[in-house]
Amino acid sequence: MENVYEANYKVRISDANRRGYLKMPALLQMLQEIATEHAQKMGVAYDNLKPLNLGWALSKICVEICRIPKWGERVYMSTWPSSRDRIATYREFTAKDASSNTLFTARSQWLLFDTTQRRLARMNRLPEWPMNPEVANGESFSETFEKVEISSAEAVESKFEARNDDIDLNGHVNNSVFLIWAVESVPAEFSAEREPMKIRVSFLEEVLPQSEIRALCMRRGETTSTSLYSAASGRECARVRIDWRACPQITLIS
Repeated sequence: MENVYEANYKVRISDANRRGYLKMPALLQMLQEIATEHAQKMGVAYDNLKPLNLGWALSKICVEICRIPKWGERVYMSTWPSSRDRIATYREFTAKDASSNTLFTARSQWLLFDTTQRRLARMNRLPEWPMNPEVANGESFSETFEKVEISSAEAVESKFEARNDDIDLNGHVNNSVFLIWAVESVPAEFSAEREPMKIRVSFLEEVLPQSEIRALCMRRGETTSTSLYSAASGRECARVRIDWRACPQITLIS
């Protein structure tokens, strides 16, 4: 395939949860890392865009998980750009284990934004690059998933604050932190016996330092839906839907 970048990463102890498996925010960070490395080779990374007052913002992502890698396991990843339109570009990811078995796949939509005016920018401000039309999974990004209304009597509410450590080079909360908030909002009695098998996130609005966030989570069977709201404006900042399955039975790391 044309314009494919490959790299491998080890699941560090800080990346593992109490059961010894890769945390979901750490999985998102792996995707972000390999995407950044490839963007550097393509000449469209942070250092290239900063002089143009431009930056990348993750708009949507869908991760389908076959098996969650364990602490100490090496993850062999590939990524490539699959398409591009007037306002967005799409990036694919695959991850395999040492035996070439698929661990997870992901499709993502990225938007270009003006870091000075804090608004979207046209993709034609960047040069064209080679595309590979193959997609990593069946996500089309055409489906809108459930918004949890603030007024919902069924929702469980949690509150968070954007810390300085949550802020990335673009001056807003990193996308992996949104997933931390979403996972933390799921009632522990439900999530303790389960693990994610599909994660869909729609990032709607950036979150700035010291912002207060209201997370409203609602469960339907084995699926949880979480809406993240700005406590100050009441605007929805992100929408997260997670399909869960029973955890494999392993001994907890002591």
